[in-house]
Amino acid sequence: MPMNSSTQQPLPASGSIAVIWDYDCTLVDTRRKNFNVTRAIITDMTGQDPDRFEPLTSLASYEAALLRTANWRDLYQQWFDLSTVDTDRAGALWTKYQLEDTTPTPLLPGIPEVLARLGHLPHGVLSQNGQTIITHVLEANGLEGYFQAVVGFEDVDFARQKPAPDGLLLCLERLTRQRPGLVFYIGDHETDALCAEKGRQALAQRQPDIRLISIGALYCIDTRPPWAERFDHLASQPADIAAIVERYLGNSTDKG
Repeated sequence: MPMNSSTQQPLPASGSIAVIWDYDCTLVDTRRKNFNVTRAIITDMTGQDPDRFEPLTSLASYEAALLRTANWRDLYQQWFDLSTVDTDRAGALWTKYQLEDTTPTPLLPGIPEVLARLGHLPHGVLSQNGQTIITHVLEANGLEGYFQAVVGFEDVDFARQKPAPDGLLLCLERLTRQRPGLVFYIGDHETDALCAEKGRQALAQRQPDIRLISIGALYCIDTRPPWAERFDHLASQPADIAAIVERYLGNSTDKG
């Protein structure tokens, strides 16, 4: 269902087409692992029991704090009182602790089917998770062949992480060389909606013949948050993503 006036009338795409995914809770259920890794990093950085910090007392508290912050840097500074320098140091520890932690990160149900359905299109990942971690999980699930570009937090200056559009534009450049056409960006957080908005503004100035469509993946969220309205479309299940993309391409199989 269209949510933004910029896409009230979906049109068949022309030129290049690309699909860019956020990673955490969009492709993969990383909630428990990210919670455990954050507890380990904060213990390392502060030398304190992580239970001292409200967002680290339970997975539910962690998810609630994430929904109230713009990105992981904001989370670390707002809730754990880390300076900018210490937040940079914490970010540098992310891949180390991710690799050491053995918490499973299963694909979200329906994701393999959506990728197969849209497999004729180039796909990329834009995430504030680590590139090494993302690539490893995609390879472990036999999905690496769908993704021609993976942009992790290491690829973008710490000061220009989402919601700044730099990573989105970089991923688009790697996928299509920013040729005219249509790009879909799928994310699960207000930061992703803002990143898409900023990306659209940047493209309007640099590459006005690229059309950017945002899709909010709400299948990891219990209730629809107010910021969901900032996405052009919403997906309550992964299959909705394929249906939205296919409508724009003019080859929808939907009956109603």
